Amino acid sequence: MILDDFSYVERSPLTGCLDADARILLEANGKGKTARHVREVAETNLLIAAQYGLNPEKCRAAALLHDISAVIAPADMLAWMQSRGLPLCEAERKHPFLLHQRLSRTIAADYFGISDDEVLSPIECHTTLKANASPYDMALFIADKLAWDQEGVPPFDKAVRTALDRSLREACLTYMDYMVESGRLLFPHVEWTAAYRWLKGIK
Repeated sequence: MILDDFSYVERSPLTGCLDADARILLEANGKGKTARHVREVAETNLLIAAQYGLNPEKCRAAALLHDISAVIAPADMLAWMQSRGLPLCEAERKHPFLLHQRLSRTIAADYFGISDDEVLSPIECHTTLKANASPYDMALFIADKLAWDQEGVPPFDKAVRTALDRSLREACLTYMDYMVESGRLLFPHVEWTAAYRWLKGIK
């Protein structure tokens, strides 16, 4: 089990209630802010699920677990991936925290026993999105951005919400356009680049 490889991660027996189990793991490891963020993302993702006819429990589960790897230090995420010879893109090497989406998927499957790809796939690409994204992938991607973990209202909030009334795809593109045009993108992740080209219809 992946968490066995990080001796500093505090764990408690699982209760079977995903909301409680995710919160307990995060709070036990000093990630109270992350625990609040994932609950807010879950609330936002449920609204998107209702708007687009998605399964609410899948959207809720993906949101609750999308940042669960916050209990692992980014440097240790990188070392863990390297020790297993897993592929890494240049963005992940430069900014190891980007690996949290991939490790969150692993923890969701390995520790929480999630096997549904409509839950796991959104977790794995919630930061970068990916080409040929499903509605579940796009829903969590947008929910995570609208329920951001910083102070105040995100500067792209109005534009993305307006686009969301038209389609999930347009909402994703509006957000990505904002990040690119405002120069806020730290370094282009390979999956981000592929998703952006896909959304723009570039072969």
